[in-house]
Amino acid sequence: GKQAAIKVLNRQYSSDPSMVQRFVAEARAVNQIRHRNIIDIFGFGQLADGRHYYVMEFLEGSPLDQVVADRGRVSLPDAIPILRSVARALDAAHAKGIAHRDLKPENVFLVVEDGGGLHPKLLHFGIAKLLTQNEGSKPSFKTRTGAPIGTPYYMSPEQCRGRDVDHRTDIYAFGCVTYRMLTGVYPFDGPDYMEILIKQINEEPHPPSHLVADLPMAIDQVVSWMLKKEPAERPPNLLTAVRALEEAA
Repeated sequence: GKQAAIKVLNRQYSSDPSMVQRFVAEARAVNQIRHRNIIDIFGFGQLADGRHYYVMEFLEGSPLDQVVADRGRVSLPDAIPILRSVARALDAAHAKGIAHRDLKPENVFLVVEDGGGLHPKLLHFGIAKLLTQNEGSKPSFKTRTGAPIGTPYYMSPEQCRGRDVDHRTDIYAFGCVTYRMLTGVYPFDGPDYMEILIKQINEEPHPPSHLVADLPMAIDQVVSWMLKKEPAERPPNLLTAVRALEEAA
């Protein structure tokens, strides 16, 4: 009698072993992390016609991208609690050796709680990658070298180049999400995906405070820290980045 959401792999992909592996790896990754700000998947299997599926909790609310679109942008006081919850979820994933690799507002669902509060849930670990493997285990799937995977608006420079990435690509994407929430625009935009990828690699975005008058200039430094082109120059983890945002606010 429990209401649930069921995700079914399209029939055309069910015959592709790499897509099936990626689909199953998502459910396994989520269950390995087990965090209150990550969607709960509690069953998966295969239908009689060969299609793979999994069963997850049913959420009521709105995806973050819809909230940004409706409001134009999210105020700093409203943004920080959302970002803090997402940061905790990602840090938990990274502690388990899992990078999300497709962080974007569409993949953050805001559940409306009793009393009107918002409880963020991180979705879609479909291209998540295990960064470490247990002894004797095999990776769930491999991505072809030189093939970038992700969403250009939120992809790190190393991801744009199609290089092997680690958890620090999520820190860059988190910076892009923060920028989008606070300003209502993307840090980098262009007429086509290739131009956006080139900008991610080579350019610096306009400081958020130049676009929104009521944002303190100190926010610019924190966002710039997350958007460093070199992974080693970014914050060590996302909770550190959020604390810096709180101090700047």
